[in-house]
Amino acid sequence: MRLELFIANKLQSSRTDKASRSAVSTLNVAVVGMILAIVIMVVSVAVVTGFKQTIISKIGNLDSHIKVYNRPYEFDETPRSSISFSEELEKIISPKTDKRIRSANLIGEIPCVLKSPNGFAGLRFKGVPDNYDLSFLSSCLTAGKSDIRSHGVLISQSTADKLNVRTGERLDIYFMNEQKIKMRRCTVNGIFNTDFDDYDAYVMVGNLEVLQSVNRWPENTASYIEVKCNSMDDIDLVCSHLIDEIDKESADYTSTLSGIFQISTIRDNNPTHFAWLDLLNTNIVVILILMMCVACFSIIACLIIVVLNKISTIGILKALGATNRNIRHIFIIIVMKIIVRAMVVGNGIALLLLLLQQHFHLIELDAKSYFMHYVPVEIGYWIVPLNLGILIVSFLALLVPSFIIASIKPAKTIRFE
Repeated sequence: MRLELFIANKLQSSRTDKASRSAVSTLNVAVVGMILAIVIMVVSVAVVTGFKQTIISKIGNLDSHIKVYNRPYEFDETPRSSISFSEELEKIISPKTDKRIRSANLIGEIPCVLKSPNGFAGLRFKGVPDNYDLSFLSSCLTAGKSDIRSHGVLISQSTADKLNVRTGERLDIYFMNEQKIKMRRCTVNGIFNTDFDDYDAYVMVGNLEVLQSVNRWPENTASYIEVKCNSMDDIDLVCSHLIDEIDKESADYTSTLSGIFQISTIRDNNPTHFAWLDLLNTNIVVILILMMCVACFSIIACLIIVVLNKISTIGILKALGATNRNIRHIFIIIVMKIIVRAMVVGNGIALLLLLLQQHFHLIELDAKSYFMHYVPVEIGYWIVPLNLGILIVSFLALLVPSFIIASIKPAKTIRFE
C-alpha cells in the first residue's frame, strides 16, 4: 500500500479529537449538497431521456419514417396525388434488399367528412393495407378492436365524443373526387386515444381498398409509399440510399420507372416536435452545468474543512519530511473517498425514485400539453458515463484548492488548536 493511501486511511478513521467532532456537522452539510446535486443530475437526465424516447416512439409509430411520393412535373401546378408501387420500386424499397428497412407499404390519405346523426367532422382518411401493423393503435384503444377489414374504421376518442358515436355504429364518409362527392358507409370498429392532438383530431384509419375504390386506383396505387426502418438512427442513411438507387434506376434507359419522385423523412414532416425535442438537449446541458457547479463548490468545501481540521497534522507531516505533493495526495484521497460515498448514496436515491416512478407513475402530467399521462423515465447505459464525468470533474475540482497546503508552515501549525 502506498504511503499516502495508508496515512489517508489512518487520518480518515481518526475522529477522537475535539476539532474533528466539531467539523463533522459542517462536513455533512457539504456532503448533503453534493448528494442532492448528483440526485438532480441523474433524475434530470433520466426524465429528459425518457421523455424524448416516448415522444419519438409515438411519432415513429403514428407517422412514416420515410415517405416516397410523386411530385408535380416542372411548370405543372397540379400535384400528382398517387404513386404506383411498381416492380422496380419494390426491388429498391424492400426489406429484402435493405436490412435496415422493416416494412414498406402503400398508404392512401384523402380528406373526408364524417357524418353521424349528431353532427359531422372533417378528417383525413388514412387507408392502410390489410397486413399493416396496427399494434401501436391497438395499445391505445379505449374501446373496440383494431379491425379495418372490409369497411371497418378506427376513429379517435375526441372524434367519437364530438360525433357521439360508439363502436359498432355506422358512419357516412364523404369524399370529394373530380368535382364529385362520393359516399362510403363504414363501421366504427375501434376508438383510440394516442394523446397526440395533431393526430387524434384530424386522422381516422381505415382500409386502403376504400380509397382505391373512391379514386379508381389500381391495386398497386396509393398516395405514397411508407417506409419503416428498424431504428430511428437508420432513417437518414436509408433515405440517402433510396435517393441514390431511384436516381440510378431512373437514369437507366431500359428501366420502366417513370415519374419525378420526392422523399421526405419523419423530421421533415414533423419539424415542430423535433425542434422541441432538440431544445430539451439544451435544457439538460444547462441543468448539468448548474448542478456540477453546486457539486464542485461542495467538493471544495469538503477539502477545506478536512484540511483545516487536520492542519496540525499537516505541520507534523511536513516536519517529518513529507513534501507538499505527498500531503496533497493524502487529502485528495480522503476527499475522493467522501465523493465516492456521496455518489453511491446519490445514485442509490436517484435510482430508487426513478424505479418508483417507472413502475407506479407517481407523478402525473397533463396529456393535452405533454402528450402523455405521467412523467416517463429511462434508465440506461448513460448513467455510467455520467458518473464517470462527475468523478473526473470532482477530481479536477480538487487540484487547485489542494495547493493551499503549500502555504501551511510547520512551525506555526504544530501549535495550532
